[in-house]
Amino acid sequence: MAKLYVKALGFAFGIVASALSFVIGAWNMLFYLESGVNRAMAVIYLGYRPTLFSVIFNAGLCFAFAFCIGAAIALLYNRIIEESKQEIDEKIKDVARTIWESKGKPESTSADDWKEAEKRVKGF
Repeated sequence: MAKLYVKALGFAFGIVASALSFVIGAWNMLFYLESGVNRAMAVIYLGYRPTLFSVIFNAGLCFAFAFCIGAAIALLYNRIIEESKQEIDEKIKDVARTIWESKGKPESTSADDWKEAEKRVKGF
């Protein structure tokens, strides 16, 4: 399995979240919705007011928070993948040793034994 790029996922989360925050804030600023949007933005971002400065500032904050969340997700995913890769490599090593021992421990079959073990463990 492929690893995720930590910065790339962080930037992707950050860009999407800040754009969404900016659009919602701009919409709220232009139409000044006294409804739940204004209250929700005020709860999420302390001191939020429907002004251009506040909308831009809060979009930047949203980018920073979402970047951290995206990077954390990528790091966690990569950690899980690395652990499972190590487990798979150990299984392949054990199966390759079993194949090698079943052949009578010949000298020059390690590469073929490893490929056969990979086929058995990974199923391809």
